[in-house]
Amino acid sequence: MLRYAQHDNSGSAQRDKVGALAVCLAGFAVMLLAGDARATTTDPQLDAGFRAMYALDFVSSQKSFTEYERAHPADSLGYAAEMAGTFFNELNRLKLLDQEFAPGNESFFAKPEGTPDRQVRARIIELGAHARQMAEARLRLEPGDEPALFALALTYGILGDYAALVDRHYWTSVKYGRQGEQYARQLLKRDPEFYDAYIWLGVSNFIYGSLSFPLRWTAHLFGLSGDKATGVANLRLAAEKGSYLRPYAEVLLAIAYLREKNRPAAATLLAQLSSEFPTNPLFAAQARRVAAAK
Repeated sequence: MLRYAQHDNSGSAQRDKVGALAVCLAGFAVMLLAGDARATTTDPQLDAGFRAMYALDFVSSQKSFTEYERAHPADSLGYAAEMAGTFFNELNRLKLLDQEFAPGNESFFAKPEGTPDRQVRARIIELGAHARQMAEARLRLEPGDEPALFALALTYGILGDYAALVDRHYWTSVKYGRQGEQYARQLLKRDPEFYDAYIWLGVSNFIYGSLSFPLRWTAHLFGLSGDKATGVANLRLAAEKGSYLRPYAEVLLAIAYLREKNRPAAATLLAQLSSEFPTNPLFAAQARRVAAAK
């Protein structure tokens, strides 16, 4: 069962972009979106913080995360959650979330609207270092600890997403993203019912499976491959049974459906998200746009 709380030059550029594709959707590794009653052991305070974040109430979200950190100083997941909230706030400010749903967007490489905040970047790096240090210390004491593996997957995912979406340093994003996926796979090997971790597999399979043949061949040279149908199935599993990342999986699945021209399925997911998070205008606006275009 799920256990989320701890126990207290041109050729090179093409290669970099091919690898970074698998990281970018997971950028929103960042949006540690809230779970619901389907989760078995979510922490109420963390869950409240995630839900507030997804509703774009960043003040309440960060308050919940910092209070959790004070109550659970040895838990790396609290710091990974604060890191995610900080990054998600910056994504929202730079309008990067809106652009993922933009009509005709097939690149997964939206450009920020505005100037990235360097203090935010420094804070994300600081929180990531703290979360990694704590999770790695936990794994030295208890190898295979699931919450620590989850925190590391999230942390590396956020670092990779920031590198790709904000810094636009694609090779760096590839390295971080692959580390995050490795931790997710370790987690699923120990517990196949840790459904949030299927997001990493879903994104990787869908992105690499969507590449044109020349790019897919190039990616294969670097050990990167994927299958779109498998990717959609993994995302659907996380969207149906996930916990903290369950709404995030719905976002990614909606984006995948749009890339596949399945507007009715995307519209249904966006309408569900809009109903669940009515204070987030992005979902309502995109649900209306997609429904009107069906």
